[in-house]
Amino acid sequence: MKSNDATLPVVVVDDDREMLQVYRTLLKGHGVGPMVVFEDGNALVPFLRREDAAAVVLDLALPTVNGAELLRNLVEEFPHLPVLIITGVAEIGQAVACMRAGACDYLLKPLDNATFLCAIDRALGITADETRLRNRRMPFPDIVTEDRQMLKLLKRVQAISHSGQPVLITGETGVGKELFAEAVHRCSGKKGPMVTVNVAGVDDAVFSDTLFGHRKGAFTSAQEHREGLIRRASGGTLFLDEIGDLSESSQVKLLRLIQEHEYLPLGSDTVAKSDAGIVVATNREPKLLLEQGRLREDLFYRLSCHRIHIPPLRERKGDISMLLEHFVTLAAREMGKAKPWYPVELSRLLQQYHFPGNVRELQAMVYDAVALHEKGALSLNGFRSRIDLPPAELRTDEEQEVVTVTFNGFPSIKQAQSQLISEALRMSNGNQGEAATLLGISRQALNNRLRRKPTSA
Repeated sequence: MKSNDATLPVVVVDDDREMLQVYRTLLKGHGVGPMVVFEDGNALVPFLRREDAAAVVLDLALPTVNGAELLRNLVEEFPHLPVLIITGVAEIGQAVACMRAGACDYLLKPLDNATFLCAIDRALGITADETRLRNRRMPFPDIVTEDRQMLKLLKRVQAISHSGQPVLITGETGVGKELFAEAVHRCSGKKGPMVTVNVAGVDDAVFSDTLFGHRKGAFTSAQEHREGLIRRASGGTLFLDEIGDLSESSQVKLLRLIQEHEYLPLGSDTVAKSDAGIVVATNREPKLLLEQGRLREDLFYRLSCHRIHIPPLRERKGDISMLLEHFVTLAAREMGKAKPWYPVELSRLLQQYHFPGNVRELQAMVYDAVALHEKGALSLNGFRSRIDLPPAELRTDEEQEVVTVTFNGFPSIKQAQSQLISEALRMSNGNQGEAATLLGISRQALNNRLRRKPTSA
């Protein structure tokens, strides 16, 4: 027996009140709860937009909505929510269609109690996997990844955030260095704010004035006292982006701030103290900057205590499907639009691209597509126009591979599911993230199915 998070209900949609009582009795006796009931499917999606759920048990035969269409809507809008289909009609075509659409299980009425409870356990197991994944990324809600290397970096962030030493974050433009800086700040437990300063192209005078502030009369135009950003970061974190562009004199001042936790405001004779944590970032290789004489050796070694190098998106293409879903959802919400759906070909297209602008470039593509979207699926044309690939690689939907699946005799539901999974893995060259996209299910749902996949079709 397996219990789900007590704060997350199992949602049951069925217009048969006797069946609802059966569900209630079975779930309560199995230690699963609470349970939320809908006799009509119309209120389900609005509810899920307001509240989280552990799983949905959905009867296909509903009086006012089409259960199969409702399933598709659920999978599109809540891709990580397990949906268990219940039906009184034994049709292999319908079963395969529901599994293909993203249902986590398909059961026939009259229900076998043990089979139903096993299906509930499997559904909650998928939810538990997703929860564990989210917990592994906490407190990193904005860093969307399943990549093993990235998850190791997040563990490193948690380990080093309390050391009090500076943190150096490196990586190409657009990989998410500021998000990692925010993660360091959040994990540190500091109560003050994180203050971000981009120092690219800033000369020493502006750097000093911006960071350390000045006293009234320090120079001709200093008519008022100015509090520097380092003071504003008291009790928190100062994040200096693009430190590879700092002049040598500015580097000396930064080194003093890091080593002695003190600085001198312009026009002041009194040294000020700072308790702010220091995080710096650059899109250039620090060793190369050192060799070129653009980075002081003492500052280089002082910053080398904790280094986090974020890999480019082309080295973690398994994250593209997740990021695509994340940005489509985010863009639709920010623009006040209904979330559009997109064909599976879009994810396959994006995975062919090398993304020189990394995650930021993908986000820009998605936001542009959602802004221009009016109805139907997101158009692939806007993405194709931005992607620099040889024409032969930009295949149209009609040019996609035709999949033929054959069986010896009439297949069982498990055999059909197994064959679909095998074919998706073949087409994606074993990439589980892409295979899950082809099947219209989450990667964790695919992993769950692979664990219980029959050994032969």
